[in-house]
Amino acid sequence: MLAYSSGNFGKALVFGAADLTILFLLTDVLGLGGARAAALMLFAVMGDLIFDLAAARMVLRGRAAGRGYRWIVALAAVPCGAAFALIYAMPALGLHQPWMLAAAILVFRGAYAVVDVPHNALMAQVSRDSRARGRVSGYRLFFSTASALLIAAVLTPIVQQAGRAGQFGALAVTGFAVGVAFAVTMLLCVWSSGRRDGSGGADELRGDRIAVPLRDPMVLGMGALALLTGFAMPCFGRMLIYLGGYVVARPASVPALLGAMTAGQFVGVIAFTALSHRFDKARLLVAGHAVSAGGLLCFALSLAWPPGQLASAALAGVGFASVFMLPWGLLADAVDVVEWRHGRRFETGLFAFYLVLVKASGAASTAMIGWVLYRIGYVPDTVQPPVVRAAMVALGLGVPMAGAMLAIWLLRGFTLDHARHARLLCALARRQAGADPVSGLKRGLDGSSGEGDTFAGGTALSAQARQSMSRSIAAPTAARS
Repeated sequence: MLAYSSGNFGKALVFGAADLTILFLLTDVLGLGGARAAALMLFAVMGDLIFDLAAARMVLRGRAAGRGYRWIVALAAVPCGAAFALIYAMPALGLHQPWMLAAAILVFRGAYAVVDVPHNALMAQVSRDSRARGRVSGYRLFFSTASALLIAAVLTPIVQQAGRAGQFGALAVTGFAVGVAFAVTMLLCVWSSGRRDGSGGADELRGDRIAVPLRDPMVLGMGALALLTGFAMPCFGRMLIYLGGYVVARPASVPALLGAMTAGQFVGVIAFTALSHRFDKARLLVAGHAVSAGGLLCFALSLAWPPGQLASAALAGVGFASVFMLPWGLLADAVDVVEWRHGRRFETGLFAFYLVLVKASGAASTAMIGWVLYRIGYVPDTVQPPVVRAAMVALGLGVPMAGAMLAIWLLRGFTLDHARHARLLCALARRQAGADPVSGLKRGLDGSSGEGDTFAGGTALSAQARQSMSRSIAAPTAARS
């Protein structure tokens, strides 16, 4: 599980670096106009939506041919790292034409999608146990946070120095080193993370496809959670530079606030990973949203007290650890729930569906921030009027707090705890063996009295199905196993 999760270090290293520095690279290093750079980035983000779906289709075809997730990740790792290195070498090579920049960025994001989709879907194969999936979610975020520290400490200053002093050689060397580190990390990840990788066995491929059952309540619930996670919660980090520079009027405090939030995430990763063995992921996710909302509220009350801002940012970071890590474990469990209801394992399709919604909502959030700042008359490097400062507080603190409250309300319907998931796996195993625990051979929930009205767990199964399962399965033994 650690070997699989280490792939998040490489993924976060290249994607986080691109997300943080490429726009600055286009405008301040390559001299591209602001409007052109923004349009180019928007074009690339829209391309992500196509790339994720195309990568999912490629994964399905590869699995049908007997090539599992790990093989596909290994296939795309080197081209993705090379495309990243090329982007950061373009200033030294004198490649400043917009079409060249667009081509390099699209190749990078397309290759990254081919890595990202199967690596995320592999999480459902690394372990079928609900508790173990909670730990894997924590390990993944731990490696992602470690790469975020490396980006902030090494890559970002080099990019800034290239913009100020034109040190393009150092920028190219750094981009090459990051690309190599990404490729090596992903190759080691897939080599050492075991052989159970969804390589196309009959039991694993049962109907797996992109067209997921959108009317299923579990799919709808995960889709709503993806929208909230991508749109609302990252607003605090995206607006922190504006809050520090214009609301509290202490621009030098922004790195310290980011560091406090990252330190809080490390604490949150350790705490929530340890708790995931005892408590179900939905309950811990509710707790994480509550903690993040509390930290944001404390930040709003500490706008005139710098030590309180640092403590509040750290507290919000603790909650963000749960917010960004546990939905992936819930998604892996959702694959099993949807398989029980529909007799198909929509593994690749569900992970692609979640990725598309997270990325699309994140792009919409960034566009919303830019549009609001433009409409309220924001002018850089000037003292902002009260209405602009109030809008910044609303964007950076109000939006994620509202998102946390909505997520807590949404998660009331997620009732799949560890014991229920264990019984569900036992029922799936019996169905695959030909002894359907509901009623009749291979009938599944078609023979029950309904699909249920909540997102997951025991109440997601119909009353007749649960009664039949209780008669045919030793529930305490299944839960202990």
